[in-house]
Amino acid sequence: MIIDTLNNLHQYSEIPAVRDVLDYLKDHDLNDLPEGTTEIDGRRFYVMIQHPVLREASVASPEAHDKYIDIQIVMKGKEIMGYAPRATQGDVIESRPENDIYFYAPGNFSQLLVDTDMFVLFFPDDAHAPCIKPENIDISVTKAVFKIKI
Repeated sequence: MIIDTLNNLHQYSEIPAVRDVLDYLKDHDLNDLPEGTTEIDGRRFYVMIQHPVLREASVASPEAHDKYIDIQIVMKGKEIMGYAPRATQGDVIESRPENDIYFYAPGNFSQLLVDTDMFVLFFPDDAHAPCIKPENIDISVTKAVFKIKI
């Protein structure tokens, strides 16, 4: 897992998934993309623009992926993203292998505040619980979630 500001994304360009995102961002403004999924290289590399409803941490189930790296960028607003090593999560409580998503029981993760123009990169060994509402803040969020197949 990596968390940093978007201005520093180039510092991680040795990671192929980051290089893919940097190359895409050279010629594309995320604010110009429609809500939903935009395929960049079919299902190997795509981005989802989302306006998620934020939830309480107590009900957030960490998720993980076997075949994809996530690079989540908060474009507007802020959210809490939960993180924990996948190996600490116990048994999968729900799986959707056709969508490469595996859920774990809520509650066993650290909380990271991710503000506007920050990103978090999640590898397959990283369980993550995005879209958590910061305490005592009513806020809307716009985010981009890049999915890069490994």
